[in-house]
Amino acid sequence: MNKLKIYMTELSELEEKIREYAIDEGILGKKYPDNPKLEFSYNINFPPNNPKPMKLMILKPKDRKAIIIQSNIQIRKEHVDAINKKDSLGIKKFFMIFQKYMLTKNMLYNIDVKKYRYSVIESIYPDGLTEQFFYTTVRAVFNTSVFMNMTLMDFIMGAIPGKSLKDIDNMNFSNGNSMFT
Repeated sequence: MNKLKIYMTELSELEEKIREYAIDEGILGKKYPDNPKLEFSYNINFPPNNPKPMKLMILKPKDRKAIIIQSNIQIRKEHVDAINKKDSLGIKKFFMIFQKYMLTKNMLYNIDVKKYRYSVIESIYPDGLTEQFFYTTVRAVFNTSVFMNMTLMDFIMGAIPGKSLKDIDNMNFSNGNSMFT
């Protein structure tokens, strides 16, 4: 019983440390609803003070020591169609490039080719959690996601009527108005 109490105290301290780091940087979003599989989960809005931030997730599964920071991306159907119109294997080629890039960056990932979505994932273990490492990891997930967004734009350019390089000025990282839903 005493060991369980100590474990729960550490989790509370760990969650508080994560919250403090995110609040200090101005990136803490909403807490996700309780999930029986998670100790905690939050939305992170990155980069800070950006009117159109990317939504990242930070979560702590109950069955793991690690904290997970991830970006979940759903490619819009219209973009999949535009890519595949240019090349019938276009979206599959994109996912092959995605896999290779994740490996070169030593990042974890998930791919669902049939539903046209992917996740960029990084883990932080509590014994290595510092404020600097937390921010570096958030930036790594963000930068990797943006790179893949830009790679996807390369696949799309010219495939969607009316789209051109001028649209890059309006790049939006939020779920509502970006090329991702």
